[in-house]
Amino acid sequence: MKFNKLNVYLLAIIVLLIAFLLLDKRFLPAKSPLPQFSPSNADLISTVINYIKTDYLEEPNPVRITEGAYRGLINSLDPLSAYLDKDLASRYLNRKPPARGTGLVVFKKYGVFPMVVAVRENSPAAAAGLKVGDNISAINDRNTMNLSLLETSLLLEAEPGSNDQTPVRLRVFRGSETLEIEVNRDFILKDNLEFKAGPSGLVVLRPTSIYQGLSAEISRTLKARLKTRPAPKAAVLDLRDCWGGDYEEARKLINLFIKAEEVASLESRGQKEAIACPDSPEFPDLRLFAWVNQATCGPAEVVAGVLKDLDRARTIGLDTPGLAGIQETFPLSDGSLVVLTTAVFSLKSGTKLWDNSLPLDVKLPYSISMDKLYQDRTLNLLSSQN
Repeated sequence: MKFNKLNVYLLAIIVLLIAFLLLDKRFLPAKSPLPQFSPSNADLISTVINYIKTDYLEEPNPVRITEGAYRGLINSLDPLSAYLDKDLASRYLNRKPPARGTGLVVFKKYGVFPMVVAVRENSPAAAAGLKVGDNISAINDRNTMNLSLLETSLLLEAEPGSNDQTPVRLRVFRGSETLEIEVNRDFILKDNLEFKAGPSGLVVLRPTSIYQGLSAEISRTLKARLKTRPAPKAAVLDLRDCWGGDYEEARKLINLFIKAEEVASLESRGQKEAIACPDSPEFPDLRLFAWVNQATCGPAEVVAGVLKDLDRARTIGLDTPGLAGIQETFPLSDGSLVVLTTAVFSLKSGTKLWDNSLPLDVKLPYSISMDKLYQDRTLNLLSSQN
């Protein structure tokens, strides 16, 4: 009876894989060559499953095999798609921002370890000595290789509503070193706009994310600053480490500086929806620069990409991850959850902000003195435009 139950699970996996290939031949990235499905693919899958069933050293756990198949199918699609088991699905659905976490921002593709792309100031991660470029191979002894970015992020957060103060254990690769580090998960990143009056008439505006209400806050800040004397010569949107946020707010922010019937588009399976900024801009003539880096993600990529694409701002910095897309959730009957990317953003010029960095006017090398490097290159561009 137990053997028959295993056969049923394995057969279900075979059917799942074959159905996936048959129903959607576009499951691979657009840049990848499209394989032709043939009966030999089904034979190959069946053969592999049969080897596991008959020759593996012990009887496989059918639940684990099934979950592994789901995870491999979904997590390998793109960095933002994910399969969440029942526990992580519950965490995700009960998540109420701002979540308590470590202060780490990580980027991950399927089959590689998560890499730290930002460490928030005054966070537990900063106090523990974690650095940009560190690779996390395990979280609480759980291997991260085949996890999705979403799974990784959830495991780095405290459980919603929990008072558990137990730190998370991380195994970190740094160069040739392997480090075991414990990090508290009590850091809350609050929506905030940092304002600085820079040298030579620069106004630097740095948001933590593209949060709702940001465009109104930037509008008030710039209006007040433009009334001072001498008036600023240019504004900098410092979008470094600006991870996540709201796409509608990104559109409103763009509309502060430019009016156009189409500034970008949202594309999904051959359909294209134009994104417009129809209102009169409040700051049509203010010179703009956008600072970006490896942790400028999603809505922030749209803001900087559109302003650059329409020749409204100069972009300076490091390549961005190319994660400007929309995700939808699909619950499964066992309480698990599938998260799929269903649409991606493209600039008016046709450049996709998906799996591509936004176009840069000045690409910088990574340095320990990044602030000065950004500032110097911005002043050079400003002086050349005078």
